[in-house]
Amino acid sequence: MAPCKHASLLLDVSPNATQAGFARPPAAKRRAAASLASRIEPDTADEEEAQNLAGTFPGPLVLPDDLLSVYPKDPDSGQTVKVWQRSKHRNRLNASTPNTIHVAAPPSYSPKMKHMREWIVPLTATEGEEDVSPPKPKDLTDYLSAYYHPLPVTRTPNLIWVPWEDDDCPPNAAKDENRYIGLKQGQNITRIRTRPCPDGAYERQLNLGDILDGLLHMVKEIHPRYALVMMLHHDLYEDETDDFCCGRAYGGSRVSVVTSSRYHPGLDWYQEIERAHMWPASHCGNFVRRKCGIRSGAGVKRRKVMMVEGDGAGEGKGGGTAMRAAMDAYVAAPAPEKDLAGLWFGRTALTASHELGHCFCLGHCNYYACAMQGTAGIMEDVRQPPYLCPVCLEKVISGLLEVKEYANIGRERLILQRYKKLHEFCTGKTRAGVKMFAAYGAWLGKRIEALKAEEEGGEGQL
Repeated sequence: MAPCKHASLLLDVSPNATQAGFARPPAAKRRAAASLASRIEPDTADEEEAQNLAGTFPGPLVLPDDLLSVYPKDPDSGQTVKVWQRSKHRNRLNASTPNTIHVAAPPSYSPKMKHMREWIVPLTATEGEEDVSPPKPKDLTDYLSAYYHPLPVTRTPNLIWVPWEDDDCPPNAAKDENRYIGLKQGQNITRIRTRPCPDGAYERQLNLGDILDGLLHMVKEIHPRYALVMMLHHDLYEDETDDFCCGRAYGGSRVSVVTSSRYHPGLDWYQEIERAHMWPASHCGNFVRRKCGIRSGAGVKRRKVMMVEGDGAGEGKGGGTAMRAAMDAYVAAPAPEKDLAGLWFGRTALTASHELGHCFCLGHCNYYACAMQGTAGIMEDVRQPPYLCPVCLEKVISGLLEVKEYANIGRERLILQRYKKLHEFCTGKTRAGVKMFAAYGAWLGKRIEALKAEEEGGEGQL
């Protein structure tokens, strides 16, 4: 079968959205959601502006089995900037001390716990893709440093996996030596439950809630700090009904965990991940039609911004829109098989930035395709974009502007600096050949061009 050329881009919700009962907030409400103004009157230019903006910030896909398709009226999504800003539980940046994001590397192993290394090796990996270098804490630290610029991001001292005495094993029950393990930080040891992996993808899983409880003790000893994200490679579960869980944040407590386990490229075939249509190719028109059960060549009822054919809105090759530039870069980048380690890291980095977003008290997003969208599974995870939409980015920038040091820089310069830092990261030698980073770098390049044009009084392509 010939490879998909991704000739058309979906810039609004899929045809499945209406059937699922999802109603995307209209353009006027999206504009209002991204503003701190107490009241914004509807503008006749809203729809025209939305069409221009769609080439950079498309709508959420809402494909069958996506979270917004399963829960179209999810009460946890749709947070506006005003609701976020007025929240009593919001974690404000400290005006007098550095606001540091800490990255905790995967714990080391005490001598008696070295067998835990076997638990991070997938049992169902595709032949030839089992042995891939896992994501590195330093790379994640560098990515998050750019993503949440200008907040400092630093590494914490390593934690250690240690044995835990199974004191409450029922009488006459077969003793499971791995039923509990210990997570040690300083003199504190937290008991972590484990269990066999239900679907057999890995030998064993660790309990996510227990790990987060252990991190709560840890953050009390880290000063100054703002938030903590822990990186793991072990498979996780949250409750007994879970198959697995990739990450979670106790946003109010500023702690989060992300595991790379299910993002292992060797599990792609097992988890039915379609590498040809990861972001931004998830917005490919032919792919969306197929996922929605629309036969090839069949007509699709369109709204004005639903589908853009060819290179996008009549622009030349390379495209005038950020999404077209991202797609062209994605197509031109080497196949994922050329750098499986880069593929693995990109997926993990995206989830880490999402979970840290919850530590900033950002809710799930339903306004645009956005890094803060909730997901219903791994297949949806890889279809989500790495960028923050206008609503979610405004929350982060508004939080920064509450600190005098950052307010002196100014809103527009903060956004531009952030985009430049991310662009520098994505276009670095070790990442430019990874499809996600190549696409994100191209997308960022277009955003930087547009913002510079606005600074100079021109009309940059949104």
